[in-house]
Amino acid sequence: MLPIFFLAAIFYALFPLWGAWRVRRSWRHFRETATQALDSPELDFSLVQLSSAEPKSFRLTGTLEAFEGDDRLWIGNGGVSVAVSLRGTPVYFLDDQPEPLGPTAVPPRMAQASSLGALPEGTQFLVAGRLIRDRNGQMHFASTDEQRLLVIAFEGDPATVLIRAVFAGRPLVDHWNAWTPVSLGIGFVSLLILAYLDLRTSGDRAAGFVGLALALLPSTFFLPPGILLFYGFARTWAGARHHRARMDLALLGGGVGCLTRAHHRRQALVRELIAQLFLAAGAVVNAVLLVLALHWWRG
Repeated sequence: MLPIFFLAAIFYALFPLWGAWRVRRSWRHFRETATQALDSPELDFSLVQLSSAEPKSFRLTGTLEAFEGDDRLWIGNGGVSVAVSLRGTPVYFLDDQPEPLGPTAVPPRMAQASSLGALPEGTQFLVAGRLIRDRNGQMHFASTDEQRLLVIAFEGDPATVLIRAVFAGRPLVDHWNAWTPVSLGIGFVSLLILAYLDLRTSGDRAAGFVGLALALLPSTFFLPPGILLFYGFARTWAGARHHRARMDLALLGGGVGCLTRAHHRRQALVRELIAQLFLAAGAVVNAVLLVLALHWWRG
């Protein structure tokens, strides 16, 4: 029975948590880049005419003027118009939300340059990063080895776009990421095979029932009574995410009254721990009930 629990731990816990760590690290980099952009000077016409070849960091808030090829666009604000190279650079879409600094704030959506062709002229953009010269001597924004370009297409007030991006820039649920469905699928098939081998006449029927129950476990997340614990996980995790966002605002000096960054950090850690306990308890309860149901069904 040990291999069954080992496979379940690997594919139902370890790989999704590894993916969660990678996703959290990626969003942390996004927030750090957005925070750095707050301190970058706003680009104007005189800065575009820099004769120095030294790369410098600026930000430009304007609107989409035109596309040039598959990975280059032009952003202007009435005073200056600059090309932006999107080669290897994702574009984030930040929607205008009823509560942009509230617990329901949705993270920006990420897209690649090839999918931007349907954007209309006048779409608001914020670009931050290195302003360098291309091979023709023209100044343009582009990613470098030292600094990755930040490109945000946004709705709402241009003056608050970076603060809103920092606040919302974290996943809703870290556990559900690109690794999760693949890992759950491999775990399901692997456990199903072990369950079949154990449920044969010469096999260990008890281990077979456990393996079958664990294989079917992801499909029971929305069944009672575990759904109540999973609902508690979602609510508590959302509270932890909100405290971490407020912690980021405190670091920016966004104003949180008497609540300090350390306070929000403690609150987030406590809620994340409670949420993990809710998730584990829900999985265990449904797995045990599934084993009992399968045992009763097979007599």
